[in-house]
Amino acid sequence: MTTPSESAAAIEHVVICGTGLAAQMTACAMAAQLPPAIRITLADVGDSAGTDLFYGSVSAPSAYAFNLTTGLQEPRLVVEGDAAFSWGTRYSRWAGGSRSWIQCFHLSLPVIDGVLFHHYLAQQGETELEPYLVSAMAARKGVFAHPPQRPGQTEQLLSRAEYGYQFDPATYARLFQSSTDDARVHRVRGALEEVVRGDQGIAAIRLAGGQSLEADLFIDCTGPDASLLSSLGSAFTGGRRLRAAMTRKPAARLGPPVREVTPEAYGWRSETPLRGCTAQLTVYDPASEAEALSAHGAEPERTGEAVLGRRDEAWSGNCVAIGQAAGVVEPLTPAPLMLLERDIERLLSLIPFSSDMTVERREYNRRSAEDHEHCALFSRALFETDGLPDTPYWQAARAEPVPEKLARKLDLFEDRGLLVAYDLEPFQMEDWTILHCGMGRHPSRYDRSADRAPADRVRQYLANMKSEIAKLVDTLPSHADYMAQLKQYLLQNRR
Repeated sequence: MTTPSESAAAIEHVVICGTGLAAQMTACAMAAQLPPAIRITLADVGDSAGTDLFYGSVSAPSAYAFNLTTGLQEPRLVVEGDAAFSWGTRYSRWAGGSRSWIQCFHLSLPVIDGVLFHHYLAQQGETELEPYLVSAMAARKGVFAHPPQRPGQTEQLLSRAEYGYQFDPATYARLFQSSTDDARVHRVRGALEEVVRGDQGIAAIRLAGGQSLEADLFIDCTGPDASLLSSLGSAFTGGRRLRAAMTRKPAARLGPPVREVTPEAYGWRSETPLRGCTAQLTVYDPASEAEALSAHGAEPERTGEAVLGRRDEAWSGNCVAIGQAAGVVEPLTPAPLMLLERDIERLLSLIPFSSDMTVERREYNRRSAEDHEHCALFSRALFETDGLPDTPYWQAARAEPVPEKLARKLDLFEDRGLLVAYDLEPFQMEDWTILHCGMGRHPSRYDRSADRAPADRVRQYLANMKSEIAKLVDTLPSHADYMAQLKQYLLQNRR
């Protein structure tokens, strides 16, 4: 007996519709990973430079592995474009209206005798986690070096650090475009004029000039408009409407490997050091546009607008939404690019064998919804503090109800230091620990198992760890010097 998938037609042609970062990353990944039997067409249907601002300007450490799967190796990032390394984001004057911390990238914190590290800090009355995070201390000092993959005894501490990239979405997209195997991707250009429906969902798309593209699978990379997916009736559940503006300010010397985010009356402002410039991004409520744009000093280079939220179904019929076409999250954290990477990886793992896509579609939608929900929890947690401005942006952000999952995370950490985790969360336990402690949340009780270790031994361990991290950070080169020397080395040894 034949199954539905066996009797259905095989997938032979995929059309990626869109432009900008999502389209270029998707095309690059598919060209590298799909078999030659599947043809790939990229239909460049417009300009997404404005909405691409909502992908932010800092990646998570996952970008390194993702980029390798597309063929974009790190040396190209160093030699070409303006990207830089990143230890994370510094939230300045955020929690309580005055508290600042570095939301750094870090591997799991030490577990001692089965007890999580932050319980020992609570036991000892320590209120600051940052001195025990090598990436945070390096970010604060503006220094950088690659964490060693096979560390010796003196390098063990640095090996616990993780790093991402600081980037401009436009130049990042061009790197993926230039890394794509042109022999695998047929590129066409023209405005999208019509989405032609068919029995499976979409039969074809028509571009200006009359060109028609038929495919077995359509990938929607058209940004928040989701021009393909919306034609199939996939509803959008949204909340706040935000605008973003970006200006690149020339810089003679590369700044620190950390993005800085500061609350403002209109919303928030970020400063991201890149090679040759600092990217200033403002995200704001439309009612405060004049004030937000004045922060740029002159006309911003790029502006965009989007509604935060997601499509109820990111895959409908034979159309799959990637990135902002599936949903938009605020670029307060690295979540937007993380979601884009995860969408592409998920699709590649679920590429249908035939026109019967029922099983793949169901799994894609489940995981897409969970990813967006969990990323939204992390962003929402940033607003659970006092001392933030009482203006339209902040009123709207805090007016959104605290989801039950987030309430459980906050309550159980503050009550007993318990880190509540859900399946396949994009943000890991250490991310939540750093966020809680950075915002000044501390457990009122700690795990009593921590009392098994002699108190003087714990104090000495913590003191040594803090001291060794400080000494190590003092030996690292500045971000600017490290990047310049690495680029020079790569150019000299380029083949």
